[in-house]
Amino acid sequence: MHSIEVVILLIDIVVLSLYIFITRKNFGILPNLSISYYHYERKHKYLGLVFPALMVLLCTTLMPIWIYDTVNGSAWAQHFVFLPCTALVCLLTVACTARYRENKKLIYIHYGFAILAATVTVIWFLVVGYRTCYIAITILLAEVAAGLYTRTLRTCALWWLEGAAFYSILFILLVNHLFQISI
Repeated sequence: MHSIEVVILLIDIVVLSLYIFITRKNFGILPNLSISYYHYERKHKYLGLVFPALMVLLCTTLMPIWIYDTVNGSAWAQHFVFLPCTALVCLLTVACTARYRENKKLIYIHYGFAILAATVTVIWFLVVGYRTCYIAITILLAEVAAGLYTRTLRTCALWWLEGAAFYSILFILLVNHLFQISI
């Protein structure tokens, strides 16, 4: 077992969960996760920077693990190492454009890169992580069920989809390292 990777992934899961829990407790379920930047800014100047910091933390800790698992996966997986690289660079761009309301052009960059990150992550699930994609499907169904239960699925669909995407990749990588599943 790669214990350092497991510890890093567990820390990422805990940090992301704490951010989501605290955000939801303070502001309710928001239309999407990145809008939390503005809610925290209203609460206290510069507190909104916690959102970009979270994105940077997740990207920098996920990057080596996700790329390593893809490169050292099956012969098929090795051809798709650009997918996690693209997703993580897109998330870093999302982090850098958290103040998208300040400049109307940034909104296109912010949401465009968020959509691109989600798209290449889903492609990675389908072509590389297909052996463990049941984890992503289960998490997506749980997020949809939570959205239906709270009656916020329509108005806050991005919130639930972003949660599903983050938790899916974190848990797929964690299961791969815990059970030595080759992707």
